[in-house]
Amino acid sequence: MPEKVLLIGTNVRNVASSARRAGYEVYAITKYPDLDLYLYCKEVYPIDKVKEAEAIAQEKNAKVVLCSNFESFEIKAELLCNEPKKVKGIVDKLEFYRTLEKAGIPHPKVLKKPEGRTIAKPRFGGGGEGIKFAEKSEEGYILQEFIEGIPCSVSLLASREIVPLACNYVFSGWKEMNAEGFRYSGNLTPLNVREEQRKMLEKVAIETAELFELRGSIGIDFILADKPYVLELNPRFQGSLDSVEWSLDVNLFSLHVKAFEGRKIERLKPKRFAIRAIYFADRELKIKKDLCGNPFFSDIPMGSYSKGDPLVSIMASGGYEEVFEKVEGRKELFKKLIENS
Repeated sequence: MPEKVLLIGTNVRNVASSARRAGYEVYAITKYPDLDLYLYCKEVYPIDKVKEAEAIAQEKNAKVVLCSNFESFEIKAELLCNEPKKVKGIVDKLEFYRTLEKAGIPHPKVLKKPEGRTIAKPRFGGGGEGIKFAEKSEEGYILQEFIEGIPCSVSLLASREIVPLACNYVFSGWKEMNAEGFRYSGNLTPLNVREEQRKMLEKVAIETAELFELRGSIGIDFILADKPYVLELNPRFQGSLDSVEWSLDVNLFSLHVKAFEGRKIERLKPKRFAIRAIYFADRELKIKKDLCGNPFFSDIPMGSYSKGDPLVSIMASGGYEEVFEKVEGRKELFKKLIENS
């Protein structure tokens, strides 16, 4: 019988897909029960069932994988992810920046009051949600200097040693996808920069990850300017999972398990460019048509959506310019499909 895993997170479709292809029997507790999630999962539970997660894991004899926004969720179960107690000082961004400061790792300066162009960032949370330019301090927010540069990330596997897997461009507030502000709206793998810049990103990513006793798939977010400035550490599977797998021809869940077992991780080279673009609703919508079946759409929607809700992930691979052309064409196809639903 296949091993079983219970995924807990806001959005777990990409992890569920990877785990299912790795041969696992998958269960999920999630905020976004997209249609294609049911293709990969034996059972899907709404997020309010999280209070019953221990009982579900015990009943299914499943290992638990804590995913987006649930990295520090306390649960008594066999974990196939980093322990919540180890990541509390990471998901708390103020504590995280204090650790970086002590280690001498570059990051946007934390401010007591606005100075020049200043960013207000929620102390907890992710995905670029709630980040904004600020002229005053607010409770629950951290003030930081704004650094102009390239938003990017490094995907790592932490095993006996920490191995960089891929450098990725991070789409932030991608207007063509109806994303506002600094909202996370997808990834391009690999990051299209000079070799020396890539090596510098990987070096700082490893140095940052080494500050914490982590295992498995983890990611470091950066702004690349005159040098890499660390923004966040994600001690779990990242949104770049799709583009990394499409670019490198790997199964990330299998590599995550391999890293947890302390086995050697080989360095890999990208075979092509790959994009995951998240398209957001530009108005209120009600989707009744089942759009499953197109391999270039993931996180398939069904039901009612408000303006600004994430609707679908659009996938593409190929040459650098080609992937952007494909995303644009597939976005227009998706718009036509939902107009007729």
